[in-house]
Amino acid sequence: VASCGTDGPWTGAITHLGYPLFFKENFMHKVYGNIPANFQIQSTACNGVMKGAGRSLAIVNNTLFYKSRNGVCVYDGSLPTEIGTAFGNIHYSGVDETLEGDYPLTCGAVAGAFGNKYFISMRSEADGKWNLFNYDMLARCWHREDETRAEAFCACRNELY
Repeated sequence: VASCGTDGPWTGAITHLGYPLFFKENFMHKVYGNIPANFQIQSTACNGVMKGAGRSLAIVNNTLFYKSRNGVCVYDGSLPTEIGTAFGNIHYSGVDETLEGDYPLTCGAVAGAFGNKYFISMRSEADGKWNLFNYDMLARCWHREDETRAEAFCACRNELY
Protein backbone atom coordinates (compact mmCIF):
# COMPACT_ATOMS: atom_id res chain seq x y z
CA VAL A 1 0.00 0.00 0.00
CA ALA A 2 1.30 3.42 -0.96
CA SER A 3 0.17 6.77 0.34
CA CYS A 4 0.70 10.39 -0.56
CA GLY A 5 0.39 13.41 1.67
CA THR A 6 -0.74 16.12 -0.72
CA ASP A 7 -3.96 18.08 -0.29
CA GLY A 8 -6.92 18.09 -2.62
CA PRO A 9 -9.03 15.67 -4.60
CA TRP A 10 -7.68 13.49 -7.40
CA THR A 11 -8.34 15.11 -10.78
CA GLY A 12 -6.91 12.69 -13.36
CA ALA A 13 -4.91 9.55 -14.04
CA ILE A 14 -3.12 8.04 -17.04
CA THR A 15 -0.23 5.72 -17.89
CA HIS A 16 2.61 7.54 -19.62
CA LEU A 17 5.90 5.98 -20.77
CA GLY A 18 5.10 2.88 -18.71
CA TYR A 19 4.43 4.68 -15.42
CA PRO A 20 1.06 5.39 -13.79
CA LEU A 21 0.57 9.13 -13.23
CA PHE A 22 -2.02 10.53 -10.83
CA PHE A 23 -2.92 14.19 -10.70
CA LYS A 24 -4.29 16.78 -8.35
CA GLU A 25 -4.64 20.43 -9.36
CA ASN A 26 -1.20 21.31 -8.01
CA PHE A 27 0.60 17.97 -8.01
CA MET A 28 1.64 15.06 -10.16
CA HIS A 29 2.33 11.69 -8.55
CA LYS A 30 4.41 9.17 -10.50
CA VAL A 31 4.41 5.55 -9.34
CA TYR A 32 7.59 3.50 -9.70
CA GLY A 33 7.97 -0.24 -9.10
CA ASN A 34 6.56 -3.46 -10.46
CA ILE A 35 5.22 -5.18 -7.35
CA PRO A 36 3.56 -3.70 -4.25
CA ALA A 37 6.64 -4.44 -2.13
CA ASN A 38 8.76 -1.98 -4.13
CA PHE A 39 6.23 0.72 -5.09
CA GLN A 40 7.52 4.25 -4.63
CA ILE A 41 5.69 7.49 -5.34
CA GLN A 42 7.43 10.61 -6.59
CA SER A 43 5.31 13.69 -5.88
CA THR A 44 6.01 16.83 -7.89
CA ALA A 45 4.48 20.23 -7.17
CA CYS A 46 3.44 21.55 -10.59
CA ASN A 47 0.47 22.55 -12.73
CA GLY A 48 -1.64 19.42 -12.43
CA VAL A 49 -4.92 18.52 -14.10
CA MET A 50 -7.66 21.07 -13.43
CA LYS A 51 -10.68 19.88 -11.46
CA GLY A 52 -13.25 18.69 -14.01
CA ALA A 53 -10.68 18.26 -16.80
CA GLY A 54 -9.66 14.65 -16.22
CA ARG A 55 -10.77 13.79 -19.75
CA SER A 56 -8.30 16.31 -21.19
CA LEU A 57 -5.41 13.85 -20.74
CA ALA A 58 -4.17 12.54 -24.11
CA ILE A 59 -0.84 11.36 -25.50
CA VAL A 60 0.62 12.46 -28.85
CA ASN A 61 4.00 11.01 -29.91
CA ASN A 62 4.92 10.06 -26.31
CA THR A 63 4.06 13.57 -25.09
CA LEU A 64 1.25 13.94 -22.56
CA PHE A 65 -1.16 16.86 -22.94
CA TYR A 66 -3.72 18.03 -20.39
CA LYS A 67 -5.70 21.06 -19.20
CA SER A 68 -4.40 22.67 -16.02
CA ARG A 69 -5.94 25.59 -14.16
CA ASN A 70 -3.44 27.90 -15.91
CA GLY A 71 -3.72 26.51 -19.45
CA VAL A 72 -2.85 23.51 -21.56
CA CYS A 73 0.29 21.69 -20.43
CA VAL A 74 2.65 19.20 -22.05
CA TYR A 75 4.68 16.62 -20.17
CA ASP A 76 7.51 14.64 -21.74
CA GLY A 77 8.85 13.00 -18.60
CA SER A 78 10.65 15.96 -17.03
CA LEU A 79 8.40 18.83 -15.84
CA PRO A 80 5.04 19.94 -17.29
CA THR A 81 5.25 23.05 -19.45
CA GLU A 82 2.37 25.35 -20.38
CA ILE A 83 1.77 25.76 -24.13
CA GLY A 84 -1.46 27.78 -24.11
CA THR A 85 0.00 31.27 -24.46
CA ALA A 86 -1.59 31.53 -27.93
CA PHE A 87 -4.98 31.89 -26.22
CA GLY A 88 -3.94 35.32 -24.90
CA ASN A 89 -5.92 36.63 -21.95
CA ILE A 90 -8.93 34.40 -22.57
CA HIS A 91 -9.24 31.73 -19.88
CA TYR A 92 -10.78 28.39 -20.80
CA SER A 93 -12.20 26.47 -17.88
CA GLY A 94 -14.12 23.74 -19.61
CA VAL A 95 -16.54 23.54 -16.70
CA ASP A 96 -20.16 24.58 -17.23
CA GLU A 97 -21.24 25.98 -13.85
CA THR A 98 -24.89 26.23 -14.96
CA LEU A 99 -25.33 22.46 -14.79
CA GLU A 100 -26.51 20.90 -11.53
CA GLY A 101 -25.20 18.08 -9.39
CA ASP A 102 -21.93 16.28 -10.05
CA TYR A 103 -22.14 16.71 -13.83
CA PRO A 104 -20.07 19.94 -13.97
CA LEU A 105 -17.13 18.03 -12.51
CA THR A 106 -17.23 15.51 -15.35
CA CYS A 107 -18.03 17.79 -18.25
CA GLY A 108 -14.87 19.86 -18.26
CA ALA A 109 -12.29 20.11 -20.99
CA VAL A 110 -12.29 16.95 -23.13
CA ALA A 111 -9.46 15.94 -25.44
CA GLY A 112 -8.36 13.37 -27.96
CA ALA A 113 -5.24 12.60 -29.94
CA PHE A 114 -4.81 11.58 -33.54
CA GLY A 115 -1.68 11.51 -35.65
CA ASN A 116 0.47 14.45 -34.64
CA LYS A 117 -2.41 16.48 -33.24
CA TYR A 118 -4.01 17.08 -29.86
CA PHE A 119 -7.69 18.11 -29.97
CA ILE A 120 -9.35 19.80 -26.99
CA SER A 121 -12.89 21.06 -26.48
CA MET A 122 -13.19 23.65 -23.71
CA ARG A 123 -15.41 26.53 -22.66
CA SER A 124 -14.36 30.18 -22.85
CA GLU A 125 -14.93 32.12 -19.65
CA ALA A 126 -15.09 35.33 -21.73
CA ASP A 127 -18.29 34.52 -23.63
CA GLY A 128 -19.37 31.09 -22.32
CA LYS A 129 -19.01 29.46 -25.75
CA TRP A 130 -17.37 26.11 -26.32
CA ASN A 131 -14.42 25.86 -28.69
CA LEU A 132 -12.63 22.99 -30.35
CA PHE A 133 -8.90 23.59 -30.78
CA ASN A 134 -6.13 21.43 -32.16
CA TYR A 135 -2.43 21.65 -31.47
CA ASP A 136 -0.18 20.46 -34.27
CA MET A 137 3.02 19.03 -32.77
CA LEU A 138 4.96 19.27 -36.02
CA ALA A 139 4.07 22.91 -36.69
CA ARG A 140 3.96 23.72 -32.94
CA CYS A 141 0.87 25.88 -33.34
CA TRP A 142 -2.77 26.05 -32.27
CA HIS A 143 -5.79 26.14 -34.61
CA ARG A 144 -9.38 26.89 -33.65
CA GLU A 145 -11.73 24.46 -35.40
CA ASP A 146 -15.27 25.54 -34.41
CA GLU A 147 -17.69 25.69 -31.44
CA THR A 148 -17.92 21.93 -30.89
CA ARG A 149 -18.66 20.83 -27.34
CA ALA A 150 -17.22 17.33 -27.17
CA GLU A 151 -18.29 14.80 -24.56
CA ALA A 152 -15.57 12.29 -25.52
CA PHE A 153 -13.13 11.40 -28.30
CA CYS A 154 -12.32 8.02 -29.84
CA ALA A 155 -9.73 7.17 -32.49
CA CYS A 156 -10.68 4.25 -34.72
CA ARG A 157 -9.66 3.13 -38.22
CA ASN A 158 -7.68 6.26 -39.09
CA GLU A 159 -10.43 8.61 -37.90
CA LEU A 160 -11.01 10.65 -34.73
CA TYR A 161 -14.61 10.65 -33.57
